[in-house]
Amino acid sequence: MLKTVYDSLTWKELQLTAHAASQYIPLKYGEAGTTGPRVTLIAGTHGDEGPWSALAIKLLCRHPAEQLTGRLRVIFTANALAAEVERRNSWIDSPNPVDLDSVFPGNPSGSHTERLAAHLAPLIADSDAVIDLHGGGTWCINAFVKRFAGSEQLAADLGAPFISNAPNKPGGLTTYARSLGIKVTNLEVGGRSGREMYWTERNVQGLERALHNLDVLALPAPPAPPEQATDVGKTEAMRTQVGGIFVPTLREDAVGTIVPAGTELGKILDLHTLAELQTFTAPFDHTAMMLMRPQICTIEGSALVYVVAQPV
Repeated sequence: MLKTVYDSLTWKELQLTAHAASQYIPLKYGEAGTTGPRVTLIAGTHGDEGPWSALAIKLLCRHPAEQLTGRLRVIFTANALAAEVERRNSWIDSPNPVDLDSVFPGNPSGSHTERLAAHLAPLIADSDAVIDLHGGGTWCINAFVKRFAGSEQLAADLGAPFISNAPNKPGGLTTYARSLGIKVTNLEVGGRSGREMYWTERNVQGLERALHNLDVLALPAPPAPPEQATDVGKTEAMRTQVGGIFVPTLREDAVGTIVPAGTELGKILDLHTLAELQTFTAPFDHTAMMLMRPQICTIEGSALVYVVAQPV
């Protein structure tokens, strides 16, 4: 039977302090390859975003082990306590949950999440390139990649519909990696929807292309070039003014597309009377749909429903 990259992974485990019922929880990661550049693929930094990105990494690893020409490290679930409750952040730091993607390089004597970052930081530092996989998660779908200076080709290789310049986020995993001179990018593609496997497989193709160009994975034939990403400028978050029932007009097939100004995106209806309280419309002549909620739901006031941008 043909040995795959996944079959060749050597699993390692770090122990993190946890709660009273279980003193430690594991942080598991797999490594394959012995020579060449090392790429770290990490998913699940936010617990409501991990399954789709983790699955894309697993599907990438179906390639024959003999095609691995560099070293690969995979972290399928970086934030296990957040993942088990499908929340962005771990509940264990309550009453003030901490965003793992804001505390790098961590603190070995800090909160649970700060200690988790301190365990992850050496794995990030011991990399030639890091691909940080996020996504829309359990409540929305995304379609963009963040580009960092010095890693432009890596971002382009991932083949997301939209590409934007990444902000310098204090304490961010990618900011930390970049401060060490490591090639890095942040992929924000996919999430829960009827097209979740379409986006997952598209992410697999992007990862194959990136690893091939980083000399970590030798594919039998050169990968197809990525679809041309649309460059966008500053993003705009669209939030609810009031709570109620959210009814999207555009559904999941609209993420990753560009719609004209005035296009109705969705509505908020009063929970008691179903009167229309707020209507969302595309704000730009050409509005890039980068993030959206695709499903009817009950929603609170101030909730994020769309992230849009204007192509440049």
